[in-house]
Amino acid sequence: MRGYLQSIETMGLVDGPGTRTIFFMQGCPLRCAYCHNPDAIRLQGGREITPAEVLEIARRYRSYYGEDGGVTFSGGEPLLQGEFLHKSLELLKQEGYNTCIDTSGIGNRAFFPDIFPLVDTLIIDVKAFDQESFANLTLTKGFGEYLDFLASLENYGFQGQVWARHVMVPGWTDNEQSMRDFVRILRPICHRIDRIEILPYHTAGVEKYRKLGMSYRLEGVEPMDKDRAKELEIYANKVFAEDLQQERKKAQARSEEKYKILRDRQVVSKQEQAEMFASLRELPLLREVAEGDVEAVLDEIILSNIKAGDYIFRTGDAPDLMYLIYQGEMKIFYNTIDGEEQIFYIYRDGDFVGGLNLLVETPYRYVGQALTDCRIIAIPKATFDKYFYDSSVVLRSVLTKSFDRIRWAEELIQRLATSNASMKTAGLLLKLVKRIGVETEEGIRLELSMNREELGNYSGLRRETITRKLGQFKDLGYIDLVGNKVIIVKDLEALEAYVL
Repeated sequence: MRGYLQSIETMGLVDGPGTRTIFFMQGCPLRCAYCHNPDAIRLQGGREITPAEVLEIARRYRSYYGEDGGVTFSGGEPLLQGEFLHKSLELLKQEGYNTCIDTSGIGNRAFFPDIFPLVDTLIIDVKAFDQESFANLTLTKGFGEYLDFLASLENYGFQGQVWARHVMVPGWTDNEQSMRDFVRILRPICHRIDRIEILPYHTAGVEKYRKLGMSYRLEGVEPMDKDRAKELEIYANKVFAEDLQQERKKAQARSEEKYKILRDRQVVSKQEQAEMFASLRELPLLREVAEGDVEAVLDEIILSNIKAGDYIFRTGDAPDLMYLIYQGEMKIFYNTIDGEEQIFYIYRDGDFVGGLNLLVETPYRYVGQALTDCRIIAIPKATFDKYFYDSSVVLRSVLTKSFDRIRWAEELIQRLATSNASMKTAGLLLKLVKRIGVETEEGIRLELSMNREELGNYSGLRRETITRKLGQFKDLGYIDLVGNKVIIVKDLEALEAYVL
């Protein structure tokens, strides 16, 4: 595994927190008019280097990093060398290095889910604020791809901080309206923004173009006045702070509306509430509530009736509630980049979701939707902190559930990546047997709450494919189909042979 470098800076002070070693990588899909490294545009060329050599260089300078410093990958466009970048980050994180990527967000997306969980700071270069300006500046049509990158960042697993940068060219974006547009672009990741910076356009790279025999598209444009750039940077940060305040107010309003909706659907009878709570006291999550606190907890939690198809929470919802299923089924999913629904989990009676979100105060990254009519217990964060937070049993339950989900997700990723349609279908049926299977004389009966399309989304197959594979398994005698909602598993060993 080798990457291509344009250069290395060993004591960088501006490309990420603290003192850093900066690897400037070869290759960039953009052709920015102000690019001052035209020699880094080609992917091939420069110095070849391995991830192990990156680690060795970082080790040499580790004593200079202090608490905040570390390693930055810049460019060029580092995401263009996705596999090399992933392997390098992996080695660095294994030894505890702080990591940073300076990127335009356009690269090899296949590696994004591997790369971004390993990044502590992301320096995002915001080139322009609309399609036409982006095309004129970069000579590409990647503006839509760039916006999608920002919207999908957390879906790729990024949990770090963001520095947003914009190179200001005189006559292009040196005005207050452009700064408002700059802030608008950042809204999908506003809660991760640590700083907003304006970099004044300079002409230091013009001589490189002459030496390379390349034309310079901003020939004659004077450098950006630094004082004016600083004024607009201050203005952009002011607009961002005001925008953030408005977003918080909107989030609070959404939270209050969510509470209202749940309260409106609340179980009316106090006796019914008490009966539900009493049956749930057998669960580890609620077992340790002291008898003297039961009435107080009942007054604070929300016990709601949710209709099939209704949303219980959505991506981006604040971590102000966790949910425990008293009765019914809920699906947890997110929408992939190409618009497909990918179901991760199906939760049933006694399952809960959101405990880890409350503990680490991170927004929900997926969608929860009722598959059937459900009865849901919503536990507010304040109630969780007061009655559950200090319980080792509760914390152990949350961590155990989180571990189960990680293992489940790993199995799903492996299944989606390596399995054919038969293996995916068999794996889905085995999972359903474990979750909802009931032994009968005919075989193991699966009472489904999902339709064929949802079964496909759960297994990583299209509706037509899952329907065809179920029909084939029926013809082979592995299963029997009773209408659209019941599957009888007749030959468990034959299904296991596909995946075990």
